[in-house]
Amino acid sequence: MRKVISILHHPLPQEGGRLAEEAGFGWHFRSAKALVKHGGYKAIAARPGEGPRTAYKAIDGVAVVLTSSANLSPSPRIWKWSWMSSALVEFAEEAVKRGFLPYVHEYRALNSELVIRRIAGHPVILQHHGSLPPSRFGLRGPLGFVNELSKLRRERYLRRIRGAFFVLNEREKSYLENVLNVDAEVVVRTMAVDFDELKPPSDEERVCIRKGTGVNDDAVVLTTYVGVFGEELSGVKGAQHLLRIWRGLRSRFKEKVAMIVSGVGEPYLSALRRAGVLAHRWLPHSDYVKLVKASDTYFLPATSAYSYGGIGVAVMEAMAMGVPVVSSTLREFPEPDRIKDIGVMTEYVDDEEALREFIDALMYVIENRELYKPWTIRELGRKYYSWESFVRDFDNVARKL
Repeated sequence: MRKVISILHHPLPQEGGRLAEEAGFGWHFRSAKALVKHGGYKAIAARPGEGPRTAYKAIDGVAVVLTSSANLSPSPRIWKWSWMSSALVEFAEEAVKRGFLPYVHEYRALNSELVIRRIAGHPVILQHHGSLPPSRFGLRGPLGFVNELSKLRRERYLRRIRGAFFVLNEREKSYLENVLNVDAEVVVRTMAVDFDELKPPSDEERVCIRKGTGVNDDAVVLTTYVGVFGEELSGVKGAQHLLRIWRGLRSRFKEKVAMIVSGVGEPYLSALRRAGVLAHRWLPHSDYVKLVKASDTYFLPATSAYSYGGIGVAVMEAMAMGVPVVSSTLREFPEPDRIKDIGVMTEYVDDEEALREFIDALMYVIENRELYKPWTIRELGRKYYSWESFVRDFDNVARKL
């Protein structure tokens, strides 16, 4: 039996008093679960916990391990990913000795570096989750300088990796191959979503969901998620543009349009609500999925700061539910000639002109939404973003290591 240890570098908050993994969260866990279900792997999902002891629990066929760890920073405002776990490093090393293939999520992180250094010489698959290469520009104070120096140090050991990199986009692939000249295979392979769970709604289901939101039955509903994990408010997904977008749509469609937003913190949350937007700080995933499912359009006004973030998981979920998409991240879709069947690809929303064009694109999809076929959108997404496609690509790479 093939064996994999899927490693996440940071702790996760509990969900309703349960481990995040019990609620289905954590990319280390989701990918491990998919490898068990669709690939027949024996899998461990390991990450730092927030306690002094290592804990174990079997969840959905995956052995979940939370190792003891220590937080090196008094505040996430100083250092976002500041947990260090020597126990995670030791556990990963022992698993590799027992024949487990290490699959490390986000290779530009402290715990990931410590794990990779310990298992140097063994085949490994490293997963990109949107981190940017180091840069000499845009450094903000001494902490920014130290962060970039850390990245530069890590880039050196990336050159010596035996195995493969899974990256979110062609820019990171080009950087690894042509700038770092890594000695490993580089594959554009994103995370995935559950196409068995996410499907286009029936007419009856759609009406039922809308009744619970207070949205008029005949309103055109647009939905977005602009949150960034571990941050109260981030502009990389275009949260700062939402009020302008809303006002532009209302000027054209009046009360015939509604907007649902999640992933925003105060004071922006209150400002959106005062303007008439149905805004939420955070929603349970099941509630969020229902809202997207009953929407007419999903949109993401991402800026170029998100250019290493790939197509985006929320966009994949919208596609699984057959919802047309307006986003700058559609440029990452592998079949450019089929983007027109999914929605509209825009420029990154970095300036006034790009914002106007983004609003125009939303208006176009609203006025021509009958052109977009839910099951066509879904099948295009399934080809590249289902867990079955992920396991197929993982298998193809793992067999060569």
